Amino acid sequence: MLKKISILIAMMNFLLNNAIAENKYEIVINVGNEIITNFDIQKETRYLLALNPSLNNLSIKQIKEISKNSLIREKIKENELIKYYKINYENPELAKFTMGIYSKLNIRNESEFKSYLSEFDLDIKEVIKKIAIERTWNRLIVEKFNNLISVDELKIKEGLENNQDKLQTQTSFLISEILFQSNNDGEYQKIYNNIIKTIEESSFKSAASIYSISDSSTNGGEIGWVNKNEISNSIYDALSKLDVGEFTKPIKIVSGFLIIYLNDLKQKEQEINLEEELKKIIVAEKNRQLNEYSIIYFKKIEKQILINEK
Repeated sequence: MLKKISILIAMMNFLLNNAIAENKYEIVINVGNEIITNFDIQKETRYLLALNPSLNNLSIKQIKEISKNSLIREKIKENELIKYYKINYENPELAKFTMGIYSKLNIRNESEFKSYLSEFDLDIKEVIKKIAIERTWNRLIVEKFNNLISVDELKIKEGLENNQDKLQTQTSFLISEILFQSNNDGEYQKIYNNIIKTIEESSFKSAASIYSISDSSTNGGEIGWVNKNEISNSIYDALSKLDVGEFTKPIKIVSGFLIIYLNDLKQKEQEINLEEELKKIIVAEKNRQLNEYSIIYFKKIEKQILINEK
């Protein structure tokens, strides 16, 4: 871990020194009435390098571009949210959600996480602010689209009951994703070719950081462990054909094209509680639909905001 941190810090310092040498302070982008400066991008670079060490495999130009786009997404969401809520960035309840972030870095507790962040000249309050924006955004999506969510609970229950014997062996997949959109066949092929090239030359995580429009792009597209029954049939069919370390061809979904990477899988014998399993599947399906509405809604408001690069 210490060796990895030192490499990341060396890259971070190189980025910062170059940026400061070019210009001590300048406005880089206007997002509506909000500005993003070169120093904002530097801080975002430190944040992304700290939370996604795989970015170390990318060029300086690519990392700066990812940082810039990450800030644009955040500004767009924040601007939309303040129309509806007063975001509470100081809510002490937010701190508990940092556990999901630092556990992915194999950091044991919040104290170690604070120490780790300090190596990047970051404070945990900056992480909590980002959590506040994302959780408030999720609240907005639920309030706007929850009444449009459609889940056939009876069909799911019947499927579970009909396959009860087969469910004694539970299959779980550790997956990552890249979600991209295109306006035509030519654009689709260009983006897809670039994704494949980046995966071959660097890694799937790097490609997710550059090309994915999903919020998971911040941590290299990582989704985590999902059970077979929590994913759609089309995604399961594609995953079941993969060996660990392989990825699917693009799968067409409502919000774009989805590429899934299989990091690992496991199977274990267990007694299935049908009621509990039913609840998990229903929650997973609702979250899947809400995530698609989130992406569609974001793209809609993004088109309405004037983004002016200097």
